[in-house]
Amino acid sequence: MKHGPGVRPLRFLPAMLSVVVALAVARVADVSAQQPPTFRSSVDLVAVDVQVVDRTGKPIANLKPGDFQVEIGGRKRRVVSVDFIESASVDSASGGAGIEKWRPEQTDAALDEPGSGRTFVLAFDTDSFTVGESRDVVAAARPFIHGLRPNDAVGLYTFPVGPRREPTREHVAVSRDVDTIVGRSQSMTGEYNLSAAEIVDITAEAARDFARANGPLTSASAAGGTAAGAGANANVNAAGGGAQASSVGTMADTALQRVQLRECGALESSCADSIRAEANSKAFYLEGRATEGLNGLRALIQLLGEQPGRKTVVLMSTGIPATDRPGGRPDVGDIAKLLGQDAAATNTTIYTLLVNTRGFQSMASETRKNDRIPTSLSRETAVSSRLLEEFSGASGGALLRVLMGGGEVALNRVLRETSSHYLLGVEPADTDRDGSLRELRVKVGQSGSTIRARSWVVVPKRKT
Repeated sequence: MKHGPGVRPLRFLPAMLSVVVALAVARVADVSAQQPPTFRSSVDLVAVDVQVVDRTGKPIANLKPGDFQVEIGGRKRRVVSVDFIESASVDSASGGAGIEKWRPEQTDAALDEPGSGRTFVLAFDTDSFTVGESRDVVAAARPFIHGLRPNDAVGLYTFPVGPRREPTREHVAVSRDVDTIVGRSQSMTGEYNLSAAEIVDITAEAARDFARANGPLTSASAAGGTAAGAGANANVNAAGGGAQASSVGTMADTALQRVQLRECGALESSCADSIRAEANSKAFYLEGRATEGLNGLRALIQLLGEQPGRKTVVLMSTGIPATDRPGGRPDVGDIAKLLGQDAAATNTTIYTLLVNTRGFQSMASETRKNDRIPTSLSRETAVSSRLLEEFSGASGGALLRVLMGGGEVALNRVLRETSSHYLLGVEPADTDRDGSLRELRVKVGQSGSTIRARSWVVVPKRKT
């Protein structure tokens, strides 16, 4: 495989499988190896890079140290210096990312200068897209790639399977690879029309009923025992619930009862048992898919740690459902938090484009089925986006919602926001200097602005 001049290959093709397997059983133990740069002066300063943009995503310049407030581990720390670093120009008139003209005198040596270009990786969650949806996102990705500057590097990662390429300045080659991406989404087969939010609600209700009858669930039994409990002990509650429900006529106070009325036409125990069993089966499938996808992203981000400087991963997905209720499923534990910490340790920012066009399509008159509409669109979106929003924000990026098309407007915003950033020189306390991850909070006193900053920082130990 050819690589652009000065671009260090990541070797994700042979290494990806082994890293994913390792991630499935253990977290990388030593994130301190990926230490951020420090400034050498009378004191050691930790470098904290942030983006400050206006409502349109255009970077805000001319901010001073006094405009920023930084907390490390919940304690305020002094901002000593501020540098505004521009990686590309922004054409504010068109609202898109302006492309600086590349002059003949700008040789390969100029391309290889540190900080002379940005590094992007386009990541596609192919299992979430239908064939038609994948065509839309591929069509949106092409102008994004073509809008990069010649010294920007771009890579490609698809999961669970599909084309992959290390970041390179051979943009045309990456664009050709993107054209081969095809969605692989398959609907979860089953007797009942269960949505992701209904699966969460039904499993959470089963866990709650089990806890009332048998005591609180442990974290282990909440993850794996909910299905077993729902099939055994919770069946007792289901039968009792069915008998109780029959006494209240057609009143539906729970998600399970609402699905019963919609799918079975009555509140009776055998229907409840079947619905609960199907909810647990589908929750198990969604947990496996989410774990596989997020572990793959963690492997990608850790491999990006081999590449110096700032990196930006642009993830395209229709959503990864996860519970937002205690005891509910699918539940993937703290993997999203770990993903955000990995991003901080490797200087990687994640922008996620949530392509959410199905909800509006389902409401069209030619496709709407009034007797089988599941929960509200807002609730479904919340369940599908929670994980994505959590790790994107923790990495210093954002979740951008795409309601129509394949995401052209959102991708233009990513180019605008990443055209520049601030590098803050922050003075840590001696208690911060243990080489471990610490919570980071950055605020800016600029009205109408949005700040993109990571939620974690590694403060290196003082050199002796």
